[in-house]
Amino acid sequence: MTTGTGVAGQVQMTPVSERLVVIDTLRAIALFGVIVMNLTAMVMLFKAGAVLEAAQPIDLGLGLFDLTFLQGKARSAFAFLFGVGFGILMQRAQARGAGFASFYLRRALILLAIGLFNLAFLFWGDILIVYALLGMVLMLFRNVGQRPLLGLGLGLILLPPVMAGGIEAATGAPLANLAGYAPGGVDAAFAAQLPAYVSGDYLAFVVANLRYYLLHNAGETAYVVVYDLGVLGLFMLGLWAARRGLFEDIERHRPLLRRIVWIALPLGLALSAVHATRRLGIPLDGAAYGLVTAAYMGLPIMAFGYLAILTLWISRGGRWLTTLFAPMGRMALTGYLGSNAIGAFVWYGWGLGRIEDPAWLGMAKMNLFAVAVFAALCVFSAVWLRLFRFGPAEWLWRSLTYGRLQPLLRR
Repeated sequence: MTTGTGVAGQVQMTPVSERLVVIDTLRAIALFGVIVMNLTAMVMLFKAGAVLEAAQPIDLGLGLFDLTFLQGKARSAFAFLFGVGFGILMQRAQARGAGFASFYLRRALILLAIGLFNLAFLFWGDILIVYALLGMVLMLFRNVGQRPLLGLGLGLILLPPVMAGGIEAATGAPLANLAGYAPGGVDAAFAAQLPAYVSGDYLAFVVANLRYYLLHNAGETAYVVVYDLGVLGLFMLGLWAARRGLFEDIERHRPLLRRIVWIALPLGLALSAVHATRRLGIPLDGAAYGLVTAAYMGLPIMAFGYLAILTLWISRGGRWLTTLFAPMGRMALTGYLGSNAIGAFVWYGWGLGRIEDPAWLGMAKMNLFAVAVFAALCVFSAVWLRLFRFGPAEWLWRSLTYGRLQPLLRR
């Protein structure tokens, strides 16, 4: 395989199985953060006021921790690794001399269908729809050179929040949205959907999930554009990393990874602290409001620091992490969908309805619940993969992509 410098066979590469184990481990750790944020968001979208009113110091501390260290970082890491996976699939197809475009478009269309199912029947905060659509867009850049790809990826991550923040700082007001909501109007629209999530009417729950998606895109238009462009940029950087061979030869890239750690972690933390002020309800107007919007770029920057330091750790003294988390990383789609199903069943009225139970409405308890769900999914993944080749959702995705049932049982 060709290295990032275009010279093949001159360095000792990490074995394919070991390289994929590192990526799977990173994917599982990123999924942990996604699950924590999703399972708390299922409550906080509707009950933030009640949760904060009853919060103890430990609740406030955990809420601040989630906003500063997890919010946006986990999903940014997840998006980057999606781009890495795209690059690996493309390299495999090229090595076999097989066509890639038609295969990947089928794969993306199936993922889109899975995302629509997840949105309607499990969780209003689906990310798979965006991943499928932007994965198709990424196809247009698959043959772009490494330098332009790196520049485009970084530009899409950094420039949109800076431009949005600059406009807000100049005008002294948040950017307009397609729905024409005034500031705070979209939050009121979301809160109005609470009865559908409290009642035991599952059909009302499905309708409310679909309505949320429309409200989110129409009422938070500027944020959606910034987020989507950032996801595409992360996909590009993941593709760049895969083509460079970052996970094929971690030792050769150790100096680069160290530089990323020393730059991205402190810079990302500082920007994330600024951006967290909006979620904490700290009132900032005018130019300060625009500064908070621009600080959104700190979220993916900090994610790069996390990915770099974890890769360095796993490649040396952190091999035990692969034993714990790699199976979950191989079943990330199953874990993502499973966590959404568990969260919706526990919180909403068609299931256990704990969103109406004050005893459950604390950040500490919600975080503990999310950790327990992730731990249970890790155990399930490890046991499942002793018997089967793929996770249930991965097997379905693969079978539909290839148009025939794939072998599932291990021989």
